[in-house]
Amino acid sequence: MLGGGGYTIKNVARCWAYETAVCLDTEIPNQLPQNDYYEYYGPDFNLHFEPKPDEKNQNSKEYLDFVQTKCLINLKALEMAPNVGTRDVSF
Repeated sequence: MLGGGGYTIKNVARCWAYETAVCLDTEIPNQLPQNDYYEYYGPDFNLHFEPKPDEKNQNSKEYLDFVQTKCLINLKALEMAPNVGTRDVSF
């Protein structure tokens, strides 16, 4: 799994929780559990949230395809760590 930066901290935490669950093939509840940072996730306190009606996704399909291709090229160029199992994944 890969991550980036420059995001709203409360959305990064939500994203990584969800992505980790997907990678582990595990369902997790939408309602967030009480924690030390619970107040950051209001007013709904859910894992998934609806974007504001006036928010526009500024990522074009072409740009996302470019980023995905660049990441895959960079991953293929990495040397594998010894004794770590790997497998090819096609997209």
